[in-house]
Amino acid sequence: MIIQNLPITVEFLGTPESGKTTTIHRLKEVLSKDYRTSINQESAEILPKNFHTGSMEGHFWMKLDTIRRILEKQVSKGDYDVLLIDRGIVDTLFWDYYYRATGMLTAKQISDIKNFFESIGIKYPDLAVFLTTTPEEAIRRRGGEGHLVTLNFLKEYNSLLQLFMQTLECPVFQKDTTNCSKDEVVESILKEFSTL
Repeated sequence: MIIQNLPITVEFLGTPESGKTTTIHRLKEVLSKDYRTSINQESAEILPKNFHTGSMEGHFWMKLDTIRRILEKQVSKGDYDVLLIDRGIVDTLFWDYYYRATGMLTAKQISDIKNFFESIGIKYPDLAVFLTTTPEEAIRRRGGEGHLVTLNFLKEYNSLLQLFMQTLECPVFQKDTTNCSKDEVVESILKEFSTL
């Protein structure tokens, strides 16, 4: 596989338990044979304990941490050919969209956030990869419902995700991983890379 326009940034987001992190690490293994490949880790994985997942404070901490790490990568573009982002800028915009739909953020707040991103030079990725799965499969993979990840939450999440994808200003690729092997998911994304 040949990727034409380097460096590229590819962000992964989507349904919880759809295989985002697993796919990113498998892609890195494959791509690293031919390209300097770097991963930008998901901010939720390093959220300080005094912040709660699902809270607005946690959301804004993750947003700021994501922006900081993406800016660091943008400044050091010579350090990679392919940057794989585990839930980055598009994901933070999706959560703004989600919180707007659920009444936790106003349209003005979202506009202010987007203006801030633009003012500091944060750019959309070259490709946003949405990995999805059914709510039932996500619960099965997780081993049951959690305090945040419930069947009802996942139904609402997937519904809003479909609407959000239509608002994006960057190329989008969606893959339903429900009935796919990990290798099939990776292969389909690699094919998409060849169009960049």
